[in-house]
Amino acid sequence: MKVLFRIIFMAVFLTAGSALAADFPAKPITHIVPAKAGGGFDRSSRVLAVGWEDILGRPVTFDYSPGASGMIGFGKLISKPADGYTTIMTTIAMQAMNINTGISKFTWDQIGFVGNLITDPNVLLVNVESRYQTIEDFLEAGKNTQKPLTISTSHPKAVSTLAAKILIELTGINAKVIPFNGGSKARNALAGKQVDACIGPYFSASSKKDLIKALASFTHKKVWDGLWDIPTLSQATGKDFPNLVEPFAFMIRRDTAQKAPEAYAKMVDTFKQAISNPKTVKMAQEQGMAPFIDYWSPGACDNYIKEFQATWETYKYLMK
Repeated sequence: MKVLFRIIFMAVFLTAGSALAADFPAKPITHIVPAKAGGGFDRSSRVLAVGWEDILGRPVTFDYSPGASGMIGFGKLISKPADGYTTIMTTIAMQAMNINTGISKFTWDQIGFVGNLITDPNVLLVNVESRYQTIEDFLEAGKNTQKPLTISTSHPKAVSTLAAKILIELTGINAKVIPFNGGSKARNALAGKQVDACIGPYFSASSKKDLIKALASFTHKKVWDGLWDIPTLSQATGKDFPNLVEPFAFMIRRDTAQKAPEAYAKMVDTFKQAISNPKTVKMAQEQGMAPFIDYWSPGACDNYIKEFQATWETYKYLMK
């Protein structure tokens, strides 16, 4: 009798679970943006959301939670149930740096992925009126032992700062890093000719294309040349530069895959569909984001963490 009861109970439980999965989502998805409205995380999230809503049949509502290098937003994510109804947007590299440098108490054991939307390569930037019009010009100027070049970055513990220090280390140029509190401030300093160069993401920098230009990318392959036709640093120098890109990923509580597997599977599948949804494609084109659309599966996102961590282990001494 007990065995029969267990069989009946499991059948009812599984049927109920399947029904819940079929109904998912039964309410709006809350998407956390750990920054102010109008920035890159907000704009890229809305590009995906417009197509995702179309497929899910439910709205994606936005929760803006800036502050503490994104940790206020991640605190909200972790405090919510692992049911698939709460996501957050940041770049994988940024969160990896926050974990590596002790800014974040939320680790990859707690944070998983729905998928990656765009990949924005870090590039070396100069003012359009700079006397350094090529990467070769810039590196040649870096041989001057009397006056160091100045390179602005977005934060003392940012990926851009790590990239700048790797550039100095591998090329031997005489340069110093000047970190700001925010990528826009670092780019504004370059636009205002307060520094010789800046390191930051390509797409984010393109908003100031009339004032600044890129010379080379921190990537393994040549990046899209629709705005700046530039070589990789590895190509330009013959050195083995790491792949320092900013993958803009939708993240979720990692235990969602175990606690709500059917809902999680539906999120992953519909996220991928949303990237090619006509509404998403149209909005991405209007935002100038289309060339950077680069879908990654959750597994591919996890693989990039491993790649980034290998780079961190090699160069973390530079951040001390």
